[in-house]
Amino acid sequence: MRKSSSPASPKKSMAKKVISSLIWLGTLPLCLYTLFTYLLSYSLVIDHWVAGFIMMTMPYAQVLCFISLIYWLFQRAKRALLPFIVLALGYSFIQRSIAFNSPTSLEKETIGVFSYNVAGMYSNDFEDKKESLAALKKFIIDYSADIKCFQEFYSNADRKPYRTIDMMSEQYPNYAFIPLKEDLFDKNEKMGLAVFSKYPIIHKEGKQFQNSANGYLLTDIVIRKDTVRIINLQLWSMGIRVGKVAGKIRDQDYEDAKREGRGIIASLRKGFIHHRDEMSQINRLIQQSSYPVIVVGDLNETPYGWAYGTIRERLKNAFEEAGSGLGFTLNRSPYFVRIDNQFFSSDWEIFQFKTLRNIRYSDHFPLVAEYKLKKYLSAQP
Repeated sequence: MRKSSSPASPKKSMAKKVISSLIWLGTLPLCLYTLFTYLLSYSLVIDHWVAGFIMMTMPYAQVLCFISLIYWLFQRAKRALLPFIVLALGYSFIQRSIAFNSPTSLEKETIGVFSYNVAGMYSNDFEDKKESLAALKKFIIDYSADIKCFQEFYSNADRKPYRTIDMMSEQYPNYAFIPLKEDLFDKNEKMGLAVFSKYPIIHKEGKQFQNSANGYLLTDIVIRKDTVRIINLQLWSMGIRVGKVAGKIRDQDYEDAKREGRGIIASLRKGFIHHRDEMSQINRLIQQSSYPVIVVGDLNETPYGWAYGTIRERLKNAFEEAGSGLGFTLNRSPYFVRIDNQFFSSDWEIFQFKTLRNIRYSDHFPLVAEYKLKKYLSAQP
């Protein structure tokens, strides 16, 4: 005698169909939302601060699309086609997150460009960080590069350990420095943007952004018979301290965690507004340049934001073109972000790019790249 099927089986089957339908209903808006983040980043059609929030969510949307792709491959393979197409369309944005470039052998006479946010060089904690300061100074002097660019570079003529401009200029006699936040320092005490070069600097100009503690420093440098433009910048700092929120949650102080969270959102909103205005100035400097351009510095924004997108419309990104791995540049919470960058115009060929993650003297990691003007490459036999 045949046994009747279990009455639970149809219910399980129905529940499975309902769950599958709900997941599919979630997949459709997810894919549309991900495409919308692409549209904003590709075209920059919206320069409102809200667009900055949306673009920042792109990697999370892509991860969810990838999860849905895997799910549908095992459930209904035809439906996996939609998230697959969405991910394929966003491949160039995936390149902003992870790079697979192999090191290229250096040509003769390449130009090494080094950039590093040195976070004030322990100027607020000197007594406890004397050894660290000595190691940092030795590193920034000894590291081999033709042009060295610093953000938050500190110098104080009244404190012997901090006569850093004199120290650097012994090996790099050509330099430019713009002090920022001058109202916070004494007469002989300065912190700001610095460029040190082995080659002559024929023009330099800098500016502190309006209502900001940050700015840019432009230098035109003569390398052999050519003049190149190096723009060192630091955009508005959003002051995001994810670690504080995590600490409040660990301490079960949920009200303070909420306040910190609201503060982060407010900082991001203000930051996106400032970045739009600041990058309009930087873009003008790029467009008006009759020289090959390299832009370095701390964008204080991820590769999915408006600032990164607008500069990438004009220049190539060194990490994307010659880096490898994930390239995270922040040595503090939230760690897994890339906010320091080097960009270069089409006049240049890049051979190597590295994030020196073993150098931990700051809350940022230094970047170094090797470039050569294409005109010299084409002239080689």
